[in-house]
Amino acid sequence: MESTYWRRYWRARIRRRAFLAGTGMAALGAAGLSVGCGDDDDDTGGATATAPQGGATQPAGSPTPAPAGKRGGTMRIAKASPDTGLDPHIIVTNPIHPAKAYSHLWTYQASTKTVCYDLALEHEQVDPLTLRVKIRQGVKFQADVANGRELTAEDIAYSYTRFPVALTKGSQVNQIQWGWIDKIETPDKYTVVIKQKNPFASNVISLGSSAFAVVAKEVVEANGGDLMKVMNAGSGPYRMVKREPTGTRYERNPNYFQHDPPSPTYVKEGPYIDAWEESIIPDPATIKAKFLAGELDVLTVVNIDKLVADELGREKGIKVAKGPANGHLVMQFDNFKWTDKRLRQAVWMAIDRDAFIKNLYLGEGLYGGPTASEFAKEGYGLSQEELKKLQAFNPGDAKKLWQEASGSQTFPTIKMVTMQAIPIFATATEFVKKQLEQNLGVKVEVEVVDPATYVARAVAGFAEKAPKPWDLFIAWELSLQTIPDYNALAHYVPVGYGAIFGNLRPDSPKSDTAAFAGRMQQLWNAQAQELNPEARKQKVQEIVRVIHQEYGPAIPLPVPEFQYAAFRDRVKNYPEKDFMYANAGTGPFRVQDIWLDA
Repeated sequence: MESTYWRRYWRARIRRRAFLAGTGMAALGAAGLSVGCGDDDDDTGGATATAPQGGATQPAGSPTPAPAGKRGGTMRIAKASPDTGLDPHIIVTNPIHPAKAYSHLWTYQASTKTVCYDLALEHEQVDPLTLRVKIRQGVKFQADVANGRELTAEDIAYSYTRFPVALTKGSQVNQIQWGWIDKIETPDKYTVVIKQKNPFASNVISLGSSAFAVVAKEVVEANGGDLMKVMNAGSGPYRMVKREPTGTRYERNPNYFQHDPPSPTYVKEGPYIDAWEESIIPDPATIKAKFLAGELDVLTVVNIDKLVADELGREKGIKVAKGPANGHLVMQFDNFKWTDKRLRQAVWMAIDRDAFIKNLYLGEGLYGGPTASEFAKEGYGLSQEELKKLQAFNPGDAKKLWQEASGSQTFPTIKMVTMQAIPIFATATEFVKKQLEQNLGVKVEVEVVDPATYVARAVAGFAEKAPKPWDLFIAWELSLQTIPDYNALAHYVPVGYGAIFGNLRPDSPKSDTAAFAGRMQQLWNAQAQELNPEARKQKVQEIVRVIHQEYGPAIPLPVPEFQYAAFRDRVKNYPEKDFMYANAGTGPFRVQDIWLDA
């Protein structure tokens, strides 16, 4: 069976590899995403439902109690490289860490638009500028964290004030997530009052991001202001007990608090799983082999396209889930350099997006929005028909514009940076390289680096207001996928990644860039602060059209239409309807009612 499986698989991929070989991409492997996390919605019990800017809410009922034999076992997964840091407010390349080691106010279940309370008991939008949250009493930090003392409202306030400093260190948290917060008041030990600078339509959803983890001040201060090398600093359900070159291990926190009353995914007697083993395996083929052999429970790192999903689904003991992929792939300009609109337009028109979709996504792709696809379907964005017209492939006009604007003089060589730890980065970068070389006649150099260097390259020059060590930089929007209503716009505005990654800053020494940055910020502020959904849709569409009219400040690239997850059938209650929000830490790594059948 297995040999037949792989013969069919590789025969089917021959045509694809022929294309990849022609573009130099075959050695980099297939494009795709690591399977990560998504909020579970398989509970038969009640939900704590709310809409952003809504009033106080209470759980509508209790999830179904765990049947006998549900608790126990070790979940086994893999990742391609070691952690570069464990501070939830700075860099987390270990997707488990913020999910397991820390607690949060709540998570957000995208499929049901439900707030799932963790530390919180209730929340109330008192007025457009005041959000009040009541938290549980008796929550304790882990035994070796701050002497196991009680977690209070002061800890939440302290944790959220760390974001501005974290931003300068290559943070996974951008200002879109926290910039709306003016100050945090703590009238008593169990009440948090967030005073807002302005109305923000996504405030409640934003607080559900995995980045809003609560840390102990004592541990931060004892480690020079960050937690990059600290194994434990929170009150989460698991403690990291091993962090070695071979991998990491988490074990249940014996002092973890009960969720009473419970809420979806946060069951009273959870979490069910005893431990999580995360092996570091650089080779995707080895990860796949171990998964097929039953040595790993969830298939991570390995790209799962429709062909792989079909074949895996025929294997005994394996289940495959399919859902809409709500991510965003962006190519960032260094806006200190790409000040001539004609050069940006030439690059924009030199990329054959249909070929991109056909060869990197096997046809299951969409034109990038740049608002995420699921959000765009609700009217917060443009149709695929309009996007195809605005992103038309026209190599003749592209080359003419490039020559008229003296592109080869401005960019004798276009420099790009990528990494292989997330395959879509490398394959998309190589595809764009070949497109620009063929259609503009320009030389393109690609630097392949490790994850830590990749992040350093992304933020380089921000503090100094200096040009980047690259000209074009491709990234996949990872950190905001539980916030579907604005995640993809993060790269297009200064308060998102626009300034720190793309030098799109109102204080730019380039007057054209400064003016454009100010305009983009005003447009984004208008839609973010609009609380009427229908009015907001029109404002989101306006900012999307401006991005296309100005061919920047970044280029939306095609995205997968679907995402697949594969797991062994011993994994029960897998969040099949929400795993597509994987990389925000909200799926199998974060829910507590997932369990293992011994």
